[in-house]
Amino acid sequence: MTAVKVARPTLQRLDAMGDVIAAVCLVYLIVFPVGHNLVLASVLLLLGMWCILRLIRRPRHFPPLLLVAAGCAGVAVLIGVVGGIGDPGFAHSLISWVAAPLLFWVWASQIDQRTLRLFLCAAAVATIVLAAIVLAFWGAGALGITSPGWIGALFDADISGVWPNVVVGVYGASSLIAVGPLWIVGMFFGGRQLPRRGLMIAAATLATLAAVVSTRRAALALTLAVPVLIFVVYVVMAGRAWFTRRHIRVVISTIGVAAAAVAGVLVTPAGQRMSAGVFALMTGRGGTADEDLRIEQVGRLWAGFVDSPVFGHGIGAVIPGYARSEDRPWAFEMQYHLILFQVGVAGALLLMASAVLVVWAAVRVATLRPDARPAIFTTGAGALAVIAANALNPLLQAPGHFWPVFLFIGAIAAFWPDSPIRQWSLGATAPGDDAPLRAD
Repeated sequence: MTAVKVARPTLQRLDAMGDVIAAVCLVYLIVFPVGHNLVLASVLLLLGMWCILRLIRRPRHFPPLLLVAAGCAGVAVLIGVVGGIGDPGFAHSLISWVAAPLLFWVWASQIDQRTLRLFLCAAAVATIVLAAIVLAFWGAGALGITSPGWIGALFDADISGVWPNVVVGVYGASSLIAVGPLWIVGMFFGGRQLPRRGLMIAAATLATLAAVVSTRRAALALTLAVPVLIFVVYVVMAGRAWFTRRHIRVVISTIGVAAAAVAGVLVTPAGQRMSAGVFALMTGRGGTADEDLRIEQVGRLWAGFVDSPVFGHGIGAVIPGYARSEDRPWAFEMQYHLILFQVGVAGALLLMASAVLVVWAAVRVATLRPDARPAIFTTGAGALAVIAANALNPLLQAPGHFWPVFLFIGAIAAFWPDSPIRQWSLGATAPGDDAPLRAD
């Protein structure tokens, strides 16, 4: 009996240490989602070990809707794998099509309310660190200061232009696509699973400033657009009861501040590049060589899809006589056209079914558990931003960019109302009760 009493606290400490290590892994993925491949692979391996530890020590019940969603995605992957055997990029594509989704589905399945808060706090700290790095390089570029070579190599810093047109690219700039909208939405909520509001406001502010001066136009565009879409969905779900005088005053004030911020952003060089790029892609007339290449890919991938419309050409397939990259001729920016090309209508419909089931599960949780809404809508903003950006940027070809989508799935699983696993105690007051823009 004594040995059991001694062993139990030890195991609990090991569990807590494992959770902290998983949170540190998330910090790394936000700051360095790509690059330093050996370190990145080690971080993903550590995350996989955490998943195995959780499955052994405290396995969680995964909601049925999410299990079916994972199954639909798995069958779509199987279609691509079977059809892609022998394709030039088959081995490389297994990373983004098989290994990364499997890892992050298991990661999401083992997130509970306590680890959800831990991961969100870690993500907020990582956002501040990443934004500080981008802004520091921008300040150096504006002042004409040359950074030491090893620092530039560490972050793959690319500083171009002169004041006031300095723009910065670093390894983690693509993470701004997710973290900007995530924290802008999060700072309007309160809840036990979210970080302190002051931390979220700092993360949202710095991420937005970093997006303005970064080379990632999608980060800036989605930082402006996604919070608006999330707010509309929130109000629709809340219904007429939401429209109180207090809420209306908050909305009017927020709209005023947001309009001024958007107007200020659009007069900056980054804002002008963003608006020009969006207009070019919407009209089909690229304004730059890069936009022209992306528009050209649409026709090429569509023609390849028509050749094998049901099951596609498999993962790692190439277009004979055409390549976006000589090193990786199977890689293209237009990801959803590429999905059709690789897995056909059958695989695409299964992936769409998986997405619909996840959204259905999120709606069910947010409807039955108002205390889940802060976490669901906050993580949903990051997931939506990545899924939208993936249409024009190959984000989900890199395992380091999967976390926002699966953190959203993990939040759903953590609050699933039918789960037999004991949830983290919330106390007498639901977290949604102190949200300034709450629905109930």
